[in-house]
Amino acid sequence: MLAASLRRRAAAALVETPSSSARGGGETIGRAFERAFDARASSRAPTSCSAPRVRPHQSRSFRSSSSSGREEDARASEETTARTLLDANSKRFDPKMPRGVALRALLLSRSDDLRCVDVMCQWVGDACACRLARALDRRGESLKTLDVSGNALRALPSVVWGIQSLEVLNASDNALQPRDVPFDDLIKTPKEFAPSLRVLDLRRNVAIVDALGDSLRKVVDAMAARGVRLVL
Repeated sequence: MLAASLRRRAAAALVETPSSSARGGGETIGRAFERAFDARASSRAPTSCSAPRVRPHQSRSFRSSSSSGREEDARASEETTARTLLDANSKRFDPKMPRGVALRALLLSRSDDLRCVDVMCQWVGDACACRLARALDRRGESLKTLDVSGNALRALPSVVWGIQSLEVLNASDNALQPRDVPFDDLIKTPKEFAPSLRVLDLRRNVAIVDALGDSLRKVVDAMAARGVRLVL
């Protein structure tokens, strides 16, 4: 197709060329081909040498709704958690105060906060439940998680079993006595004693395990029937 196009342009150039008598000589066919090729090349030349405009790349970051939701849940959980008795008793956990929130988790694992400083108490200088009892009386109404593991506690305050919202109680690694955990009441009257309880961790409380003796399996099954996972 290119050769045919060049031949047509050469022929047209020869037709348009003035007579040899007028120009003093005739134009050769080779020259006509060269002139036709030059005209074709010039017609294809770009009219502008400016480079095409390229849009700058714009990076965008996207955050999934699920990760954002998890972050909000974690932040909300931290805002309702206390890790010292001083914090638990602070005004920020008083719902009646401006911006006050209800205490949902009290985490006192291996905490010096439970060491008794009452000189009138027989356990002064050791871990004691009296300070814990006062904190729960003041702020424990909406508590869901209580962790007092690893404190060598000799007793649990009875107020613990009256917390309607309590779901998880970790009292492992202590020195609790059988009287501190009212299994009969927990099994027979679940609506009155910790009705929301789902996990009760009593591992390494030797006196409790020894007191249950042969009835241990029966108690574990009975607690499971009321929806509580008993860990011994």
